Amino acid sequence: MEITSAYLVMSAVLTIRPDRTQFFRYEAFTLSCAVPGHFTGWRVKRNTSTGSFVPCQNNWGRPNGSLCMNRKVFSSDSGQYWCESERECSNVLNITVDTGVVILESPALSVTVGDKVILRCSYREIWAQSSSSDFNATFYQNGTFIGTLPQGQMIIEKVSKSSEGFYKCQHPTKGESPQSWLSVKGDEAKAPPVPTPPLMSLPSLVCTILLFILYTGILMLCVHTYRKWARARADAKRTAPDHL
Repeated sequence: MEITSAYLVMSAVLTIRPDRTQFFRYEAFTLSCAVPGHFTGWRVKRNTSTGSFVPCQNNWGRPNGSLCMNRKVFSSDSGQYWCESERECSNVLNITVDTGVVILESPALSVTVGDKVILRCSYREIWAQSSSSDFNATFYQNGTFIGTLPQGQMIIEKVSKSSEGFYKCQHPTKGESPQSWLSVKGDEAKAPPVPTPPLMSLPSLVCTILLFILYTGILMLCVHTYRKWARARADAKRTAPDHL
């Protein structure tokens, strides 16, 4: 469903802490709506399996100005989150609360071409209080195998538009994560165009032609003069009397 279609302007940015879109059950996250000026009239809302366009309130979150704090999330908290006023809205975050034991930690918002991005594969037992990435994790982009990497993380030193896509990871024995969309904004760096030589104007072209004709005439005159002088000298040697 397209949340923003009924609004005129997208003028706010919704962020989430921790900065990811996948969570284990019983974890917590905080949503923050950044709005230029005052926050008055803005509300954080969500669309999940338990209700559509529901504002941040006691049954799923605690509102605090521009913040909405969600404690102990469950699979029913999976869905779309955004903030809105009467005629404006923010971006939409698609948040997944997984019932499994493996998740992929990836940036919630778009990254920029050239940024360094770390994708982390995390594993947590259902009864455990903390997660771990200390294992060799296998990563996939758009369903295609990328590689098996140590410490449960994949580092993209400089993202490009080709880095955009759906990612997921896999634990060696405990299963795989849901997939998350990595959005990349910005254009690829382009090589500067090769400058073309400027076209010669008509007066410059005429002057160049005249100078070429002049230099050619002078060169021909010099060659003719030299040949005439050489011929005269040769004739003088032939007619000169021999001396003993």
